[in-house]
Amino acid sequence: MPTLTAAPAPLPTVSTEPLSRAALMLTLAAVALCVLPYVTRMPWWASVVTGLLLAYRAAVGLGRLRPLPAAVQTSMLALIAVGASLGLWSNFGTLSGRDGGGAIFVMLLALKAVETHNRRDLYVLALLGFFVTITHFFFAQDTLTAAYALLSIAALCASIALTERPSLWPVRADSNAHLGQDNLNVRSAVLTSAGKLLLQALPLAVALFVLFPRPNGPLWQMPVASKGTSTSGLSDTVNPGSISNLATSDEVAFRAQFDGPTPPPYALYWRGPVMEQFDGNAWRMAPQFRVAPQIQVSGASYNYTLTAEASNQSWVLALDAPTNIDPAAGLRITRSMQVIKPSLIGSRTLFKLSAAPNYRYGLTEDPYLLQYNLALPGGNPRLRELAQSWKTQSPLGRVRAGLNVFRHGGFAYTLKPPLLPPTNGLDFFVFNSKRGFCEHYASAFAFMMRAAGVPARLVTGYQGAEANGNYLIVRQANAHAWTEVWIEGEGWIRVDPTATVSPERIRNGTSSLPDAPGLAAGDDAPFQSLRLRIDALQNLWNTWVIGYDGAQQQLLFKKLGLGDFGSLKLVLFSIALIALAALPLLLRRRPKPEPLVAAYHLLSLRLRLPRAPQESAADYLTRAAQVYPDQAGEIASLIQRYQTLRYGPAPSETAVHEYVSAVRGFRLKK
Repeated sequence: MPTLTAAPAPLPTVSTEPLSRAALMLTLAAVALCVLPYVTRMPWWASVVTGLLLAYRAAVGLGRLRPLPAAVQTSMLALIAVGASLGLWSNFGTLSGRDGGGAIFVMLLALKAVETHNRRDLYVLALLGFFVTITHFFFAQDTLTAAYALLSIAALCASIALTERPSLWPVRADSNAHLGQDNLNVRSAVLTSAGKLLLQALPLAVALFVLFPRPNGPLWQMPVASKGTSTSGLSDTVNPGSISNLATSDEVAFRAQFDGPTPPPYALYWRGPVMEQFDGNAWRMAPQFRVAPQIQVSGASYNYTLTAEASNQSWVLALDAPTNIDPAAGLRITRSMQVIKPSLIGSRTLFKLSAAPNYRYGLTEDPYLLQYNLALPGGNPRLRELAQSWKTQSPLGRVRAGLNVFRHGGFAYTLKPPLLPPTNGLDFFVFNSKRGFCEHYASAFAFMMRAAGVPARLVTGYQGAEANGNYLIVRQANAHAWTEVWIEGEGWIRVDPTATVSPERIRNGTSSLPDAPGLAAGDDAPFQSLRLRIDALQNLWNTWVIGYDGAQQQLLFKKLGLGDFGSLKLVLFSIALIALAALPLLLRRRPKPEPLVAAYHLLSLRLRLPRAPQESAADYLTRAAQVYPDQAGEIASLIQRYQTLRYGPAPSETAVHEYVSAVRGFRLKK
């Protein structure tokens, strides 16, 4: 029996096998792509630390930087983890929820990247990248987010394919060749492998999307907003300039798609917060009681789907007057006819609503509430004196008198009104500047009505919309304020002073104003068609993907004749559809193993000694030598040649071919 002078090194397992430099670089690049949107969501220092950690690991992997000693690196990572946690806690007020939880997850992912040493670590890193990609939908659920998520997933799949099959990119970790020197065909092979995996998984993903049971309401509520999270759109306070600032923004507030005809432009009043407290300068919301208003409807009603953008507010901008509201969403109507959601609208949300433009409500209003809507602070003596002179007239006569102040007083409607003084600001507006936006006119009119003895309050919301095919787009530029007055026998009546001063604003929106800037003025005419087409695509996504809830799912099943959940037809159909969708994955051909790996496996078959999954080469050689002592030297030579070719410098094709031929020529002696 030959004497073995040195046992070959153990055969690395998945956990200990050296990294492919190309796989490491591609995985780090894919992870960087996944976390890139968090640059705008995290504090600047957190983005810098994340980038430095990924850059450090890339520099070490490329051999441009020597790794720190293990003890030093571990201590450094521990300090970064503790410091980042404290810093993010201080910034967001929590490490859970959408903002704080997402930021700390990204930081931990970067720390894990530094500790990536073997193939198994690369798999874990890619898996964490998938989780980060999912978190982007906590912030937005539009088509752009979906496209970016698909790009990130494709990059992660490519990194996994290259980790699994290093032969796709024939550059060794210890080779002096640079990754960029590989030809286009090599890169195409990696992308093709990832693309095939995505295409094979697509039918199964679609089947699960359609069939997976969808509740009408959320399964749980998560704190999506952290401390300091900003809100968008209307506020619960109105002061001079608060709404005119929104009128310069083309950001979409919500979209509305009607089941039938669309109401005329003058009827498009989308109701938001109702202001009943006035301190002389600003209007604020009063406590909203859970007393549903009594609404008397006459004429046609409109059914529509409202798709609200994330606002981090609880109010739903429903068309006046809301009648039927979506019970599945837990909506309610307050005494001031405002639609309220029980939780904040932290992401794009769809609501099924109905509205009746012709209505009366509040005919039997609470006397205490009416008195509350007559309260006025001190100040503005000239405007108060003018309004009190109308008390001899009927309530409707006082309303007409207030509107005549604006109709015949030489007032102008503008996005750039002059600043009002902190005291007696309404006096200055009515008798001096005579230039204002909707909140100026609504505030002054409500003040005059209260001073004249007519209960009045301010209503904020949106007025008008932009038609795009079969749905309407309501932008922040449509933000508006108007007044409601209470008349005995009529209830609460909408009175919009803006329609008196600038009727074209009600007919044509903010674009009719001479000082409207940018897109709000319609200056993007060359790109208008493209912009609306993109928005139409977004609306389709909202309707068929974001809006695919339990009700739509049940409706689809009924149209297909499958019945409700639990029915035998639906169960059999689901099993068949999922099996059919999974067929491409089940039938996909496994990639051919590398020639060296295939030859080493062939050697175990020739020896008739199957290798254990975690068995080292030395242990395997010992077993083989005991079974075949006469050929121990020949077996040892083949195993040692395999290790040299597999884990040494990049072998030539000739060397690999010679080894494969040697294994194929090996025979056991009889």
